[in-house]
Amino acid sequence: MTDAVADAGAAAAAVDNAAAAADAGANDAGADKGAAQGDSDKSGAADANAADKGSDGSANDADKGKGADKSIADGGGNDNAKDVVQKWPDDWRQQLAGDDAKRLEKLGRFDSPAAILKALEDTQKKISEGLKPKARPDAKATAEELAAYRKEAGIPETVDDYVKAIELPDKRVIGDEDKPVVSAFAERALAKNIPPKDIAELVDEYYAIQEEQVALQAEKDAEFKNEAMKGLREEWGGDFKANVNAMRPYFEGVEPELFDNLMGGRLSDGTKIGDHPGMIRFFVAKSLQENPAATVVPAGGNQIETIQNEIATLEKRMGEDRNAWFKDKPAQERLQKLYEAQEKLAPKK
Repeated sequence: MTDAVADAGAAAAAVDNAAAAADAGANDAGADKGAAQGDSDKSGAADANAADKGSDGSANDADKGKGADKSIADGGGNDNAKDVVQKWPDDWRQQLAGDDAKRLEKLGRFDSPAAILKALEDTQKKISEGLKPKARPDAKATAEELAAYRKEAGIPETVDDYVKAIELPDKRVIGDEDKPVVSAFAERALAKNIPPKDIAELVDEYYAIQEEQVALQAEKDAEFKNEAMKGLREEWGGDFKANVNAMRPYFEGVEPELFDNLMGGRLSDGTKIGDHPGMIRFFVAKSLQENPAATVVPAGGNQIETIQNEIATLEKRMGEDRNAWFKDKPAQERLQKLYEAQEKLAPKK
């Protein structure tokens, strides 16, 4: 609770107690009037003439009183009448505070109950208008004004502390990979005296934009890959898988991580290298040029010997059980590829 609101409470109490005092005064006046009426009844008819004279005198006094009241209402009249109207008891603070020492201390800030009423009105006005924060200092602000504003707005002194003061919704935290970007935002915000809570909203929007972009890119990548692979399957038929697998040994022979790093990269049009049909054709051709048997036998070791051994095994099956052999189409196709690979690997004459 601010002092202004506390003062408003004291002012409200003052108004309530003043109303109670007015009611008490009215009751006392009524009692006095009743007593005077009783005495007048006891005087009897013998005092009738005196009463008439008193009535005439009272009438004259009443006329004078009306004139005095009118004078006061018009801003004139004597000062004594004003003092009577505006007079407050010397212990009015004690009467309002009662036994509450803290309330008495707060009432000590006011020189009259009228000042309490003004404080109440000022407080109500501030509440109705809303408490507006101080405007950011301009270029003409002094160092003291700037320091006071930063303290009130909760602006740290350093960029690192500024980044730590950024609180994101849903208890999310700034990732290490994003801290350089957020620190760049913080440095500029600090120079412009922008509170961390305001930058937090922008950082949250930054993450939202990133998530939207990642989701959109993943959707585009999936569509592009499906179309590309569909075309290559139709083009290569049964050799599709073997051709694609032939690329990895070609790159891994140079550097183990090179294949994945390259295929995960993107071309200038934003498409992935490993999903682009033209790039796949190019690398498959280079792989088969380097290793003609890449689609038949794994790279490494003595490929010629490996091919010869497998050819011998299949030819033996063909000679021992010709009926079963002619029914085994995959085995026949495999033997044909082994013959082609053997021919490609044969020394040139």
